Parts: sequence; structure tokens; C-alpha cells
Amino acid sequence: MERIRDGDLEIVIGGPTGYGNNVYVVVDRATGEAAFIDAPGDPEANMAAAEAAGVRPTRIFLTHGHFDHTPAIDALKAAYGAKLYADPDEPGLKEGQLDVPVRHGEEIAVGNLRFRVLSVPGHTPASTAYLCGKSVFVGDTLFPGGPGRSKDNAALQQEIASIVRELYTLPDDTVVYPGHGPTTTIGASKAEYAVFASREHAPDLCGDVTWLNS
Repeated sequence: MERIRDGDLEIVIGGPTGYGNNVYVVVDRATGEAAFIDAPGDPEANMAAAEAAGVRPTRIFLTHGHFDHTPAIDALKAAYGAKLYADPDEPGLKEGQLDVPVRHGEEIAVGNLRFRVLSVPGHTPASTAYLCGKSVFVGDTLFPGGPGRSKDNAALQQEIASIVRELYTLPDDTVVYPGHGPTTTIGASKAEYAVFASREHAPDLCGDVTWLNS
């Protein structure tokens, strides 16, 4: 279990679980209020991260509705009374799961912390990122080396536009926490993207794209 501090924000990272998913519990150390980022894999993996943090998260911030990010929702709701926050236009949720709809630009309080909602469609129709301080939780929108998988070129173009507009405008030292694998920084990712942007690409480019090799 890894623990990272960003001011009063503590990030407890567990897993991997499910399909190599990261487990994130975000905590306001000033108040003890906490939230899960997504609900991936085994409920026990998420609960173990909460136990390691010494908290009972009351919120689940959903980045997108793909099957590997949602399987523990019902169990975490039952265990903690947690409320699910998500863009209401995001597919993949069961009827009645969504408790609090979120939209771009809104701020959600976790104790004294504020998480800003960033709409980043492309990987899915209503993918969402959550920004707090110098930490941004992006789901499967951005990884070290490139964007998340896209179903077609239109989705890839939408995803790239979201990344450039909402993520690459953040400070370079902002840490990117993806749904799978290691972190990166906005500065490192922008440098990789510059290589991609300098090239011409096939009009049907999509799928597993990388900034340096696609």
C-alpha cells in the first residue's frame, strides 16, 4: 500500500485488482473525510485501502462506467453508505446506482478539500477527471506514454481534444493518477505528446495509441 501527501490531501494507493486496476482512496487529513476514486475489482481490495488509511469513505467518484471500474460499487455503498458521484450521461451504470450527478467545473467537498470536476470525453462518452491541488485522477483518459484506448478515430480525436484542453493546461508538476499502472506528470506527458503532434497520422488511427510510436 502506497501513501502520498499533497498538502492536506493524502492518497492511499492499493491494488492492482480486477484487470490491473489501481485502487485510490483520497483523504482530507485535517478532517478524516475520504472518498474512493472508482470502485474497481474486488470490494476487499478497496476496503483494504480504506482500512490502511484509517477511514470510512462516504463518496465514490466515478471516472467512467467501464466494467473494470464499477464492480465494487454496490459493495462499497453497502459497507460505508457511500454515495456515487458520476456524470449522468456516462453509460454503464445500473439503474439506481447514481446518487449525485456531476458536471464539468463543479467542485465537490471532501472535508476541507475541493475536487474540481473535469469533463474529458473520448475514452467513453462522458469520462470525468477529478482535480485536487497538484493531483488529477483521470481514469483511462491518459497514461504514461499516451491516451486511453479509443474505439474509433472520432473517439481518439475527442479524447486528444479533452486531454489538450483540460489536462495539458494544468501546471507541469501536476501528478496524473491513471486507472491502471504508474503515474506520470503533465509536463512529461506534454513533452511526449509534442512528438505525436508533429507527425501526420492515418485517418483511421485509433485503439492503443502511443505518443512516441504511433
